[in-house]
Amino acid sequence: MKSRARVSSLVASIALAAPQLCAQISDNFYELFPSRVHTMVKASYDPDDRINAMSQGNDDGFSGVNLCEAYRYVENGTPVSVLADIEGRAGVMGLFFRNFWTDAYGLPKLPTENNRTRIWVDDPVRYDSGLFDFFRNADDPGGQVAPFDGPFTGNRSGGYLTHAQIRWNSRFRIALDDNSFDNAARFHRVSLTLASPEGELPMPDKAAWEAIANRPGFWPHQAHRHAAIQTLTVPGNGGRSHFDLTGPGTLLELTFEVPEQQDWTDLWARFTWDNAAVPQVSLPLRYLGGMISPPYVHPVHSLLLDNDGGTRCTCWFPMPFRQHARIEIENRGAQAVPVKVTRAFKPGMPSGDWGHFVAWFRREITGTGEPFVGPRFEDCHGMLRFLMLEDFADTSGRIPDMHMSHLEGDVCIRVNGNRGDDHTFAASETGIGRWGWYITPADKPFCSDTSFQSSLRARYIGGGVTEGRRIMGSTYLFDPVHFVDGIDIVLEHGLQNSSNADYSLVAFFYLQQGAARRTIAEIDIGNLNPLDPRSEPSNNVHSTSWQTYTQQGNFLRDQFYGTPALSETVRHVRDFLRFDVQRPSENDHPLAIGLRLDRLGGPSTQVCQADVFVDGEHAGLLHVFTHNGVFPWKEGGECEIELPIAVTKRKAGMTIELRPRPGSDPLKVARIWVYEYVK
Repeated sequence: MKSRARVSSLVASIALAAPQLCAQISDNFYELFPSRVHTMVKASYDPDDRINAMSQGNDDGFSGVNLCEAYRYVENGTPVSVLADIEGRAGVMGLFFRNFWTDAYGLPKLPTENNRTRIWVDDPVRYDSGLFDFFRNADDPGGQVAPFDGPFTGNRSGGYLTHAQIRWNSRFRIALDDNSFDNAARFHRVSLTLASPEGELPMPDKAAWEAIANRPGFWPHQAHRHAAIQTLTVPGNGGRSHFDLTGPGTLLELTFEVPEQQDWTDLWARFTWDNAAVPQVSLPLRYLGGMISPPYVHPVHSLLLDNDGGTRCTCWFPMPFRQHARIEIENRGAQAVPVKVTRAFKPGMPSGDWGHFVAWFRREITGTGEPFVGPRFEDCHGMLRFLMLEDFADTSGRIPDMHMSHLEGDVCIRVNGNRGDDHTFAASETGIGRWGWYITPADKPFCSDTSFQSSLRARYIGGGVTEGRRIMGSTYLFDPVHFVDGIDIVLEHGLQNSSNADYSLVAFFYLQQGAARRTIAEIDIGNLNPLDPRSEPSNNVHSTSWQTYTQQGNFLRDQFYGTPALSETVRHVRDFLRFDVQRPSENDHPLAIGLRLDRLGGPSTQVCQADVFVDGEHAGLLHVFTHNGVFPWKEGGECEIELPIAVTKRKAGMTIELRPRPGSDPLKVARIWVYEYVK
């Protein structure tokens, strides 16, 4: 590996600052992360997802070359795939997930799949073992390997995962020895949470959540359960029944029971918090408990939702509000249905900085060449905490290009308007359910820890027609997706491959209205018009550079979002790039800078690093690593670095400078944004 300069004493002291935050338990799952905490998901993907590519964007690693690792290098003749590489700030790994080729068939693992795997923590190698050792089940004859132990580590056909919380102060890497066709970078996922510059690093209380995981289907919260029961008779043909609650307080349980399983078909939940103009929860009632569509039966006992596979479902996701809550049930069927509702309510203002519980829902038949558009929220900040997908498939012909044996598609999440790859999710099976390999006999019915997967439920309905249902979901407990000014989710399904389905997508969020930051400056590199506020002269840009050139192309997943290619002037920085920042008003709001970088490169491309200075004082390390041989704008294409409050406080204006580190990959800057955090 190339040598790395040590971070400055200022940054080291910031990274080593112990976080003084309340440990997150299920009662306060609604709490939002501090705005400048940063979450990342690094996962495998199709290496070239263009339809006109040789693989038609549907390689899936079958070629043995994925190009989805952070970078590769050769050590003593052995190729090594680095899955994630972080430097310059403290953080924690919340998930390490892996599929294997043999998972597709339920066969014994191949010896070549047990790659040597290493994790570096603050430079030394902390863990060095065969890949299988990171995912042993609790009942493994050889035992589990600490800290990869407990109920949040395990494996079954279709997936291997651990939620071991690996913490570091300034540097983290995870890498696997590679082996050609059984390439180590295929079907992986690593989720990371990076601390704010001031050392804020929220983490779940693992012991408290393990206690919940060991008692599936029971009251999970530490607060005493004060239950109240009532029956709502919901009239048919769009009729509604409701009850109201006066706050402040938090609903910690909603359990619904119906006389017959078929009654779930037409019942919808409509929940409104604090007199909002429209309900923040509007979806089929059964989804609050992970209930599969009738007449199919499969119980799910997950961390914060539960159902008996028949007539009862429970949601333990806490639902806070300040003043008023309306819990309403709508019946779209013809006959009235009595719904028995059990609720447990905790009075008092929710703790910390919190968001309202928001449930998003959409059902639609996918179309070849059309992404499945998921939730899109703007002018808000919050957390994605749960995703669930239900496939409806049949052989009647109503679904074009439907192949029940092969349903796939990447989950694509774009946060904060950032087109980079901070959140790259693998196929929907691993991005949403984290279990399963398409639909195969090896994918057994399963529910456990943070994920559940019901496999395929099929039946013959007459007329030569067979139909099936599958439901999968994950609670993002140790691996949340945090955003400060919006989130945009699509399923790539149907764009490359020709296998479609009738999809039902559900997402649970905790949201606050209003973005937590705003853009106060934008600098267009190469723009020399002194009358343009985005130009170099208007922002006093100076640099020494090797060259300035034009780069044109797409981000990896632009086609899924309908965003066009970019054409940018790029400056290849040699020694420094310097620019001025003026605040729009006198305040002490924290700042961050965002960059669009050209990261187009081949196999030799590794890590791009530049030290950041504010008025000559060291303020952090720009560290980006993912590259691509096809798409010029990738993870480093749009990236961000938050500046410590200590170096920006009480300054109306300041000079920011980037200095590339010797030996790192080239720093090629196309655009700069300056953000001001207002929450």
